Amino acid sequence: MFKPNYISAQFAIGPQIDADDFARISGAGFRAVINARPDTEDEDFLRAEEAAGLAAASGLGYIHTPTENNAIFEADAIDRFERALIELPGPIFAHCKSGTRAAILWALVAVRHQPTEKVITQLNASGQELRFLEDELRAERDSAIRSPLRLRDEALVSLGRSPLLMGNKLKQP
Repeated sequence: MFKPNYISAQFAIGPQIDADDFARISGAGFRAVINARPDTEDEDFLRAEEAAGLAAASGLGYIHTPTENNAIFEADAIDRFERALIELPGPIFAHCKSGTRAAILWALVAVRHQPTEKVITQLNASGQELRFLEDELRAERDSAIRSPLRLRDEALVSLGRSPLLMGNKLKQP
């Protein structure tokens, strides 16, 4: 069900969406969708291949960045999510099963470009109480320089100034 929770002016997260939600997402002004939920998870839900077609039919960009809960802190998972933020036009709606995984991935990317405390404050302001991740967020900030993606791609430098990561004023639908 499409229920956006804005973390920044150009980025919102939410729970698993269904086929009818793509028109709603587009109608709400989003230009792209990131799906962080792996197709291998249990339960009946919209799989990535079908979602990509529905996104395209609704005029939305779409990237599937499947991330298992136990792999959320792996550099490859964070790099894939960061690449999606760079490649897709904003505003972006990201989802997983509940929205929490998408919020954590956003935060892990954000700390590569902003102070950890600012990221935590922004998460809290959006209703995402993820302060328990502060140590992991600090560790990710410390290791961000070693990311091969970060070292190769000039676009990542500008991501730090992007409204996808910044903005105290949250856009509301």
